[in-house]
Order: sequence, then C-alpha cells, then structure tokens
Amino acid sequence: MDENLNKLDTVQSVERALQVLEIVSRLGSVSLNDLRRELDVNKASLLRLAHTLVVNGYMAKSPQTGNYSLTLKTYEVGISAVQSLNQISIINTVLVDLRKETERIAQFSIEDNNELICLQSIGQTNPVFSVYTSVGKRSPLYCTSAGKAILSTYSNDEIIGKWDKLDPKPLTQNTHVDVQSLLKDIGEIRRRNYAVDREENEYNVFCVGAVVMNHTRTPIGAISVSAGSLTEAEEERVSPLVVNAARRLSNLLGYASADVPA
Repeated sequence: MDENLNKLDTVQSVERALQVLEIVSRLGSVSLNDLRRELDVNKASLLRLAHTLVVNGYMAKSPQTGNYSLTLKTYEVGISAVQSLNQISIINTVLVDLRKETERIAQFSIEDNNELICLQSIGQTNPVFSVYTSVGKRSPLYCTSAGKAILSTYSNDEIIGKWDKLDPKPLTQNTHVDVQSLLKDIGEIRRRNYAVDREENEYNVFCVGAVVMNHTRTPIGAISVSAGSLTEAEEERVSPLVVNAARRLSNLLGYASADVPA
C-alpha cells in the first residue's frame, strides 16, 4: 500500500497551497509579493491560491494593507492534532500502569462500523496470542469484553436494532448466538460495571473490560486486559483495577467523574 502511494504524483496546487500556509505561519503577515518571492509562482496562480484559502477560512486578507494572515481555523486544525497526540500519550500511560498492576496484556479499543478495533496494546510478548490484542486488528463487539462494555451503554432496543449489523457467528461454544443471550449478559455488565469474555471470541483467551465515557455520556472506547486464564479469584482481583483504569482515563481526558459510571 505504502509503495503504491509513493509512486503517485502530488497535486501541485494542493502542495503550493500548503506551502503558502507554512510561509504565512512563519512570517505572520505577508503580502502577495512576499509570497511570490518565497515561492516563485506567477502572480495570477498565487492570487487564486490565496483567494481559495481566504474563501475556505484558513487565511484572512487585511482590507487596509492587503496582507494575508492565518485565521483561527488553522489553529483549530493544529490543536486537534496536538490533542490527539496527547490522548495517545495519556492512554499509553494508563495502559502501562494497568499492565503492571494486572500482569496482563492491556488494550484500548473503540467501536468502528459495528466492530471493535484495537488502537493501543501494551504487554503483548506473543504476537499470535490473540488478534484482539493486536493494534489495528478488528474483533466482534458481541463477544469481546471491550465490545460488550461499549454495547452496555446502548439501550436494549438499540442493541436489538444493531444485532444483525454485528454479524453474529458462533466463534466458540461460548459465543452469544442470539440477542436475548447477549442482553442477559449486558444486564450483568451494567450491574457490575465491567464485562467479561470467557473464551467467547477465541479459545484460551479471557478478557475483562470497562467502558470509557465522555461528557455527553457516550462511550469513546473501552479498556480491557487479556490473558490465558480467568479464575474467580483472578476476576475478583483484576476487575476493580480495570474499572478504576477506565475511570482514570475518562478523567484524564477531561471528563468529570460524575459523568463516568459509578
């Protein structure tokens, strides 16, 4: 995929527009002549580029001087990227701590197109242990602890409405094969604030997961831990650590404790 992308030609007008933004960012307020000296582009083409950026809200043109400057829209784009990087760092910090506390693989996953996708994973030493614990891999929502933790935030009617879209299949003898079986499990998840996967998605893989919520009381993902066993004693020890990690991550991402399920 990357090799094919490298063979593609860039779109010159887009490349020039990005160069304009970089120049204005560096110089602050610039005239059209300043941009011409920096880019060596004919005036008519440069004027169209600048006008396009103004029309789309990325630059402003001073009515007094005719100079161009960046707008807050470019700031918003940049700050969103910074916040995404900060979120990844924060998620990793929580996962590293959870890995140490539980001595299990710790993951952060999100719902995407009615599937679960693992975004971050800490502690996996065996690459073939489980697809669920591999970054970028997809798993079902209905038979993973993180997926079921996310589903528990939906109403029963919403889960029933989603059931066919989840494309349920009997992956093991423990997989939920009908929606009523899943709803019974979801009721337990809501009661205890964490979900358990006992070989529902893969044999010899046991997981505990808890949802991470935002200020609008909707899930942004779930934290989970995975290992090759889950005895009653192990569940009793691990589950509060997972729940506390999910609450901690919610708070670190800027959401009030009152908005995280108690």
